[in-house]
Amino acid sequence: MKALMLNIVGIVQGVGFRPFIYRIAVKNHLKGYVKNIGGSGVEIYVEGEESNLRKFLIDLKRLKPKPAIIDNISIKNVRPIGYDKFIILKSTEKIYSRSVIPPDIGVCEECLREVMDRRSRWYNYPFNSCAVCGPRFTIIEKTPYDRKNTSMREFPLCEECLKEYNDPENFRRFHIQGISCPRCGPRLFLYNKDFAQIDVSDPLDEAAKLLNEGYILAVKGLGGYHIAALASDDEIVLTLRRRKNRPRKPFALMALNLDVIKKICIVNEQYRNLLKSPQKPIVIMPKRENSIISKYIAPNLKTLGVMLPYTPLHYLLLRKIMDKILIMTSGNRRGLPIAIKEEDVYKQLKGVVDFFLVHNRKIVNRCDDSVIRISDGRPIFLRRSRGYAPLWINIGLKLNSYYVALGAHLSTAGAIGFENKIVLTQYIGDIEYLEVLDFLEKSILFLLKNYGIELNKVFLIKDLHPQYISNTLAEKWIQKYDVKLMNVQHHFAHIASVMAENKLSIDEKYIGIAMDGTGYGLDGNIWGGEILEIDFNNLRRIGHLEYTTMPGGDFAIKYPVRMLIGFLHKKFTEDEILKILMERDLIRGLPKRLREAEIILRGIKKYRIKTSSMG
Repeated sequence: MKALMLNIVGIVQGVGFRPFIYRIAVKNHLKGYVKNIGGSGVEIYVEGEESNLRKFLIDLKRLKPKPAIIDNISIKNVRPIGYDKFIILKSTEKIYSRSVIPPDIGVCEECLREVMDRRSRWYNYPFNSCAVCGPRFTIIEKTPYDRKNTSMREFPLCEECLKEYNDPENFRRFHIQGISCPRCGPRLFLYNKDFAQIDVSDPLDEAAKLLNEGYILAVKGLGGYHIAALASDDEIVLTLRRRKNRPRKPFALMALNLDVIKKICIVNEQYRNLLKSPQKPIVIMPKRENSIISKYIAPNLKTLGVMLPYTPLHYLLLRKIMDKILIMTSGNRRGLPIAIKEEDVYKQLKGVVDFFLVHNRKIVNRCDDSVIRISDGRPIFLRRSRGYAPLWINIGLKLNSYYVALGAHLSTAGAIGFENKIVLTQYIGDIEYLEVLDFLEKSILFLLKNYGIELNKVFLIKDLHPQYISNTLAEKWIQKYDVKLMNVQHHFAHIASVMAENKLSIDEKYIGIAMDGTGYGLDGNIWGGEILEIDFNNLRRIGHLEYTTMPGGDFAIKYPVRMLIGFLHKKFTEDEILKILMERDLIRGLPKRLREAEIILRGIKKYRIKTSSMG
């Protein structure tokens, strides 16, 4: 008899991996144990005949669950202990190796079939899930991924669910941490605009009726609240734009199925695969002319952002909607993080929505929908979040320390680095308010805690810009934890991220072209259109767009007419510039109109800040 000790790193918690190991061990007549360990890894001990151990290793690689990803397997020959059977052991929080914290997975077809089957005990149940789908990252408080470490601990399993949890023959629910049913799981509630509960027998059915009647609802989902409304009615869409103070930015849509999406968008095979993937992101696609979708959903754009339902709750709701499609936009006030708590959603969306559809499962980790577009045949993230966060990126470099990066200012995410890996947080957003900075801090601390990294042992990396709000967080951590600080120029960071994403060799020298809006430069000016030379040891700026005056510094970013005045000043007199602004009605792009333009022109030669921005 021989024995092996295996340590597996990858996406191996929250994906039915331990039950899978149990089944292939029993199938191959092996004894021992499998257990989750801290850091999101799995430890396996197996003993038996050498031929059976070989078969076990073949099955491990060939038959693993679809959502599971094995990055690395450490296998050691050890002395047999003499187990009398194979068991799933209680998890341990000690971190032996670091593995992937599992992201959320969109609802699978089997769970949807159960939800639609009148004979099923999950019929019409909005929170059905199994080994291959359901919430993961958004409900995890700490690893290892056990029910007691998630917000599902508030819902003890009923007798029937417990029986399935302990049944090795139940491939979809044996030792699966997030399972529940109508008897023991989360419940839905409906609240009016004043957040008083409405006594209805079926909150979901009532919510659908209200949406069909033209009301606007907040809907609590997986990683936060959405604002839901009919997408076909111009008046409803314009009302939502007015209430949310969102005059032009496109709204995301959620459609019941692909057939509905094909009526409003041109869907090729690549779009289809993205839409149907387990991550179920929002996909940006060409829109069809003359569809039922209001022209105010994405004004002056030729594309729509659409996703499929990724929870049974969304699927059941859309089945009851007359158009089978809804606006499903982030549930937040402009500039604030998406709401996840009931008290926050009422404060943020009071006056925006008419009703609230709420469930009582706590959202631990806020997580917006991911957004993807196709560029030159490749999927490109516009927002990397639900379904993808907090997956790590393997880089072609062994890090000799721990790193924390605070990101930039707009559409940002934080990150931690260790070994040869970078772990990105979920999408954070624009850091213009302290609430967003607090979200960034909590997201980074969550990763550090679950990967066993102490903040006083990291190198802190931040943008070179001296006025970013994230500097506040850097200063706080420097004072509290005495961390070492590293400032990085914005556009060199852009080029370095492309190198990491494409796993380029660090031994080579590269030329990178950054076509960006703004970033604080090494010379104190605002860079943007840059040609940079970069290798592992050196950074050099070798070319850039011609500098132009940036009237008012960062004000010129907020009010682009200021930049226009800076460009025009190179070629025209002050009177000619004012005439151009007036004739083309561009003067309305300045809060103080003509008076402001005159003040800018009088002082334009005094402005010291210049920019090479692409615009």
